[in-house]
Amino acid sequence: MARHLTSGLGETAGGGVAARTATGKAARLSQAAVFFLVLALSAGLATAGPADRYTKDKVKAPAGTASAPAASAPAPVPAAKAADDDPAPSFAKASSKLALGATTVRSPADFQECVRVALAQSPLLTKSSIEIESKRLDVGDAYSQYIPTVVLSTTFYLRLPEYKNTVASSAYQSVFNNASSDATQNLSNSISAANAVYAGNSNNRNRKTYDLNFTTGAWNPLLTAFEVQAKKELVNIAVLSHLKVIDQGLLRLGTTFLQLGMTESMMNLAKEKEDLAAKNLEYAKTKTGLGQGAQLDVRIAETRVTLAKAEAEKMRTTKSVLLDELKFIMGVPFVQKVTVDLNHASQQVLEDFNPANVSDESLRKHSFKLRIHEYEKSLQRKNIALSYIHFLPTFSFGFTSVSTLNDSSYKDDTTSLPFMYPNVTFNFPFDWWTKGRDVSRQYKKMAQLNVEGRNIEFSVMSEFQQALAKLRSANSDVKLAESSAELQKLTTQQAQFRYDSGQAEYDAIVKAMADYLDSRQSLLLKLYDRDVAMLSVRSISGDFQDRYINASVMENN
Repeated sequence: MARHLTSGLGETAGGGVAARTATGKAARLSQAAVFFLVLALSAGLATAGPADRYTKDKVKAPAGTASAPAASAPAPVPAAKAADDDPAPSFAKASSKLALGATTVRSPADFQECVRVALAQSPLLTKSSIEIESKRLDVGDAYSQYIPTVVLSTTFYLRLPEYKNTVASSAYQSVFNNASSDATQNLSNSISAANAVYAGNSNNRNRKTYDLNFTTGAWNPLLTAFEVQAKKELVNIAVLSHLKVIDQGLLRLGTTFLQLGMTESMMNLAKEKEDLAAKNLEYAKTKTGLGQGAQLDVRIAETRVTLAKAEAEKMRTTKSVLLDELKFIMGVPFVQKVTVDLNHASQQVLEDFNPANVSDESLRKHSFKLRIHEYEKSLQRKNIALSYIHFLPTFSFGFTSVSTLNDSSYKDDTTSLPFMYPNVTFNFPFDWWTKGRDVSRQYKKMAQLNVEGRNIEFSVMSEFQQALAKLRSANSDVKLAESSAELQKLTTQQAQFRYDSGQAEYDAIVKAMADYLDSRQSLLLKLYDRDVAMLSVRSISGDFQDRYINASVMENN
């Protein structure tokens, strides 16, 4: 059946061939204009990338939501409360935006000052803080899925099939059947037949040469809601990972500070050894000058002086290296001079921490592994619920134009605006067997996580007990080293008494004094090992978190 459509241009059968030709040109110009307009719109949509989406992150004010990465020591300052829809606070932004050395270091810097500067600008915290921002962007992308993606599909036809002109044969047949002897009448009939044929071809001339189709992808708001919650959980895991990095950074800072304190004490001992070696050299030269000693004694004494100076130089080099390490942890340029207050370094780092006050509940509360594992279990519970939601259908909707290849007759004109017709599509795949197996798989994973949680809890308790055992062993070593140092001190006093009474030579005092200095050096090493063991116990117990990390800046549930 031939399609009979109005031309839409207000033409009549008797309008004339010339008039219709002009009107046809105007119609073709209009179609060309529509063609290029649709091309321009399609190019504009194609260049719009995912970054141009309007999401929650685009309107978030960084200056208003960002806060310090952690509280400045020793008094934490509560951070601003995060927004309700923000998955986690923005306390990590400062460390990623501050330039190296932007924070002024007060001199001389004690351990609390070093902690303050490190929390503000340490490069060790930059990577984990950027990871938090990356996870926040993922949350914004998840929110954007509430708005379905619209796809514009346009088809242009370079050649179209022509509709059959049912008027042509009858019009010309009428001319031949009504032939007249009057030439004017025959001309008039021929013109009328030509106009009728032209009007019959209007359907071919006025057809649109394109199809338009606006559609959306599969959309399920329940799936989007679960995805948003899952992304928030991942942000909280990133926050805990950042807090763990801060805790490890504080442990590294404390260890370096204790090493500097020990090195400073070692330098003082090296100076005493150097003075003792110089006195011994003077004694050897005097004894040799009196003819009571050999030149070999002088050479031995000179070698001891050189050895003492080399040891002192080694200590100074070690302190320089440790200062560079401290600057790196603090985020201070290496060329900047930093004076460190090392008086009572162990007391500055350990403060009044007592391992006896640590309970099992406190260990569970402060364990980053256990807290991250709880979020992983929460994620798995969402995966279980999600496996059930997959049984629900998804749907999409769109607007479609009548295809220009359709030769059906419609009541309305489908070539003029508006010519888009809405539609809704439901997708309900019957793959229940596969989805049922996925439900069972998610429950198995949940059981595995429960077993892993018990193992993690056991490992946390075991790690703490091992740290306590190392601390007890270090305490025993310190007591042994103190007894040895006390014995050497008494031996030195005995040698001094025997020298004063003429029962021993000065060499005996030198040897006893050297042994005493060596015992003190050994004691310093044992004290350092004990302080490091105590620092490790403090870190595992979570005391660093309570002391230097703002308790109000935590993951957002």
